[in-house]
Amino acid sequence: MSRLAAMGHSGWLTLLVVFIGAIFMVASVAAQSGAVQSVNYGTIVSAKAVTIQTAPSSGKVAGGAAVGAVAGAALARPGRHFAGAVVGGMAGAAIGGAVAKSESVKPGTELIIQLENGQEIAIQLPGQQTFLPGDRVRLISGSGGTKVERVQ
Repeated sequence: MSRLAAMGHSGWLTLLVVFIGAIFMVASVAAQSGAVQSVNYGTIVSAKAVTIQTAPSSGKVAGGAAVGAVAGAALARPGRHFAGAVVGGMAGAAIGGAVAKSESVKPGTELIIQLENGQEIAIQLPGQQTFLPGDRVRLISGSGGTKVERVQ
């Protein structure tokens, strides 16, 4: 029996999901490749460490609820599977929400930049950045956000 013939329904379903995911990834990259972006130049006025708060992911809550519901139904006594699923789903959603909230707080750096036209702007970048006051920078802005890079 060949490997393809030996794959059950779940194997084919997994392969289909991976294939569709790959199509969406390629489509999103293609959509970004021709986008127009604006470029500005400026000088770093100040840089300080900050905490960046992003919106928590609802996917973690939904995933936790689903896993909790399945586990609750499986662990419940006979005749109590529905109640077990409800309680397990609620507990899983709470745990998923806590995980999502903890992942939504990240360290970052806030830069104050004086643009060549005299305007001052502030931008928060994720992670620890190595910019210093006086550094000359290029800001590339588009639909995907703004990238800051040091220039000579």
